[in-house]
Amino acid sequence: MNTSEYSINTTVTKDKPSYFRAYLGVIIASLLHFSTGAVMGWSSPMLPKLNLTSIESSLVGSLYSLGAAPGPFIITLCLDTIGRKGTLYVLWLFFISSWILLLSSTNINIIYIARLMGGIGVGGACAGIPVYVSEIAITDIRGRLGSLSFMFIAFGALLVYCIGPIVDYHTLSAYGISVAVIFLILFYFLPESPYYYIRKGRRKEASASLQKLRYYTTQEKLDEEINYIQKTIYNEKSSVMSFMEAIKTPAVLKAIGISIFLVMMQQFACGNPISAYGQTIFENANLNFPATIVPVIYLFSSLFGFVSVILVNRYLTIKTAMLISGIGCGILTGLLGLYFYLINNGVELYYYSYLSVVAAVGANLFIDLGMGPLIWPLVAELLPPAIKGVGTGICGFMSSLTGFCCIGIFSIVADKYGYSTSFFGFASLMIMSTIGSIFFIPDTTGKTFHEIQQMLAK
Repeated sequence: MNTSEYSINTTVTKDKPSYFRAYLGVIIASLLHFSTGAVMGWSSPMLPKLNLTSIESSLVGSLYSLGAAPGPFIITLCLDTIGRKGTLYVLWLFFISSWILLLSSTNINIIYIARLMGGIGVGGACAGIPVYVSEIAITDIRGRLGSLSFMFIAFGALLVYCIGPIVDYHTLSAYGISVAVIFLILFYFLPESPYYYIRKGRRKEASASLQKLRYYTTQEKLDEEINYIQKTIYNEKSSVMSFMEAIKTPAVLKAIGISIFLVMMQQFACGNPISAYGQTIFENANLNFPATIVPVIYLFSSLFGFVSVILVNRYLTIKTAMLISGIGCGILTGLLGLYFYLINNGVELYYYSYLSVVAAVGANLFIDLGMGPLIWPLVAELLPPAIKGVGTGICGFMSSLTGFCCIGIFSIVADKYGYSTSFFGFASLMIMSTIGSIFFIPDTTGKTFHEIQQMLAK
């Protein structure tokens, strides 16, 4: 590092961090989430191009979710050993390996391996990228930057939805490799997290890293933030009891149980199966317009999810939002099932085929109202610091495993009994789990961590 490039003027008193550098750093790091979204959405435009059996299609669509299951545990081990930046390089290796395997062969076993490897990247990225982003972000825009980061998942899926139908199998994999290479080149210029350096007792490197991120003009301001980071890490270490001590308390066990239920309920919302098989689903919907545009419309609706989050933060409690989200999603998923039931029984709906897209998009908007954006923040509130790392890993594992089962079963059931049966099944699961959640999920709106733990202890 050229220290003269980041020299500090000790005579200037007015000093603010560079917001431009903050946004630029997060955007570069979040380019890795392009691969996350691309892996998740890859099967939608590619399955129609591959001559696969029902079981093979089910596995191609769902194996990434199975691969994602161990991702959080792998990343937890890497974060404090090779650093935050090194961890993202490891994730990059999984993604690039997946794309290279897909580019090199159409053999079904190679595709399975590629999907599993890409899935490990997905699971790890969803756990690892937020850590790096939160630690390099300026405090007063940290939440905004975190939301920006996750939007790149949607952009990655949108990329494959838009170009997948018009390019061949190998070309789409080449696009995936290109995006991964762009990330590798740009990410080289970002520093390691200053939090990681402080944890390792390397204050000098932490100062250099922070200066590159903030571009402060005074040494005083730089030292002030470094001291704040040191204090934050010290307080974290001194306040955390051991996992074995924490797990003995009923409140902690209850928190883990509720958290697992929440992440499983999120998978019942049917969003992932529609994302994985969207083009195939709507090619069977007797549409009077091209089925290839439906996944794009569906995904675009996700980009407006932030509007729902604003409404929830201003007018609704978390529990109320979850109830409306779950019931609304369940009803519209059921209506989508009804549409397929009617056309499969000879009812002519060609001129009303847009109703199937309206139902799918409506269900997705209800997911964005609560099930999508609120589940993981709620889990973070429920889990106490002593088990937050392990507890989040367990929840991530269960979420991925449930997602694998949901995506796989959806395709198998649809192939044997029709899409109406799959959608009716998911609608029933969504509504029943939402009603069940009323009785034991606490409403954490406006509650302190201590108050939440008291609620769980009752």
